[in-house]
Amino acid sequence: MKTSSAALLAAVMAIAAAASTAVAKDYTVGGSYGWDTYVDYDKWTSGKTFIVGDTITFTYEPYHNVLEVPETDYDSCTANNAVSVHSGGNTTFELTAAGTRYFICSIPRHCLNGTMHVKVTTVPYSASAAAAAAAAGPSPAVAPLPAADEQHKSMSDSASNSPAAAPTAASSSAPRNRQQPAVAVAGLALAALVAMTA
Repeated sequence: MKTSSAALLAAVMAIAAAASTAVAKDYTVGGSYGWDTYVDYDKWTSGKTFIVGDTITFTYEPYHNVLEVPETDYDSCTANNAVSVHSGGNTTFELTAAGTRYFICSIPRHCLNGTMHVKVTTVPYSASAAAAAAAAGPSPAVAPLPAADEQHKSMSDSASNSPAAAPTAASSSAPRNRQQPAVAVAGLALAALVAMTA
């Protein structure tokens, strides 16, 4: 009986590990607007539950960048002590631990104008956090801030025609499998184990 219980416990643990991966999500920062000067990223993060195992992907024009910075640099929009610096138009970060991470664009005035900075707070994986993330469903469209800068737009058009516009950081932005049944299977296996040992 002890051997079969140990085998069942190992199976439950494997299923639970698979279940935590199955509900991981990939969030595109800013939704369909991406990483740019006219998006309110506080509104974009509002109502989202970021869980360990999720990823966030920044998609942006080549005249922007993404820096992960400490909180003090985030608050002052400075890049003096950047944790990492990325360019190329497509950058993905895996949220591997609970806590808050801070991101800015270091191009002059892009963070200081009140937009191109975002903080992402990640919570540990739990069934309740996964349920909250699933209940939130798809993100509503994020409306851009009023009055996009026309000069900024013309820079985008000319930059996209240059050879430097090709993305250099190739990261997959495909969403991870979001199948909820894996969580239910893990719960059923755990219930079976408890019933067998009782």
